[in-house]
Order: sequence, then structure tokens, then C-alpha cells
Amino acid sequence: MAMKFGVIGLGMMGLLGWSGAALAQQAPKARTGFQMDIRTGYSIPMGKLDGGNGPFGSSKLTDAVSGQVPFILDIGGKVIPELFIGGYFGLAFGGAGGATKNGCPNCNSVGLHVGAELQYHILPASFVNPWVGYGIGLESLAVGDSRSVAWGGFEFARFMGGADFRINRVFGVGPFVDLSMATFSTFNDGDQSRSIPETGIHEWLTLGVRFVFFP
Repeated sequence: MAMKFGVIGLGMMGLLGWSGAALAQQAPKARTGFQMDIRTGYSIPMGKLDGGNGPFGSSKLTDAVSGQVPFILDIGGKVIPELFIGGYFGLAFGGAGGATKNGCPNCNSVGLHVGAELQYHILPASFVNPWVGYGIGLESLAVGDSRSVAWGGFEFARFMGGADFRINRVFGVGPFVDLSMATFSTFNDGDQSRSIPETGIHEWLTLGVRFVFFP
């Protein structure tokens, strides 16, 4: 994990250094209308998979999955230069967690996140534009190889923030951090789906880079 953070950190430093060369240029004007971005990085699982009565006999999310590499699409529009309203769609790919690996060493995990979001852009007319956001939606998680188990539930909070280096009117790039919080309410073992009577709260902490179009 330390090596992955090192690679992400070096990548961010390189992007910021490259972007800094454009500081002498005049920042593009603040704009409204369509905007989209692609975010990627590394997601760290935290918290509880369930309330302790799940299939692994433990409530840790890390018993089911390891870290994941996400690909998140944010798409929508700015109704005013400061306010973005839209939706997010994310797919994340990773390995199995400790308890799963013991019985399935070749298992992988796939996460799906979909929902609505708001972003507030603090300096939309500046070259460096800090922003913060909040989202709400649904999450599903599958773990397995030829046969998989899956969880589904409500993503009740997605806190995000970062800074866009607005290279021109078409493209920007910058670092971001994202913390999602959710509960799984259903479990599917491949044969049937059932509700989870005792739920727990889990989180995904994501650090990475955002590539934004029409910033």
C-alpha cells in the first residue's frame, strides 16, 4: 500500500508541476453549462461490512475486499459559475479481503457507485479553482471468481473536494479526495438475495487525480 501511495503522490506532484508552468497564462473566464470529469486513484476500505452476523463471521469490510482502483465519471452542468449539479457513476476494481482470500485466493472484487451530487466551486474564474462537493446514491459490491457473492445498499454521504488547475476553457486537472459512507442492506450468495438484519457503516477513502472537461 505504501508503494501505491508513493506512485499516486509522485503522479500528483508531476501533474501539479506541469500545471504550474501555465500559471503565467491568463486564467480562462468562469463559465456555465455542461461539465464532466473522470476521476481515478486508489480507494481504501474502512468500517463495517455488516453488524457482525454476515457470511464471514466478522463485520470488517476488509474481510471481504482489499483496496480498489476506481474510475468515476461525474457529469452534469454548472447552473451558475460556482454551482455544479449532476450525477456520478463509478466502477472500482480490486482484490479480495483477508477472510475471502483464505478460501478463494484468485477472487477479485468489483464495486459500483451511482448517485446525484452537488459541487461548489470557490474560485471559478481563477487558474486554480478549489471545490467541495456532496453526493448521495446507491452502492453494490461483488466478490468472487466464477461464482460471486454481492452486497447492495444506500450510499448516504459522499464528501469530496479538490482543486482544478484550469489549463484552458476545455481542460483542467488536479488532485482530489473523496470519502463515501454507506450501509449494505442486502446480501446475495449467488442463489438468493436476502436482507441483512443488522447493518453496519462502512467507508471508502479515495485519493487521486481528476481530469475535468469544460472546467
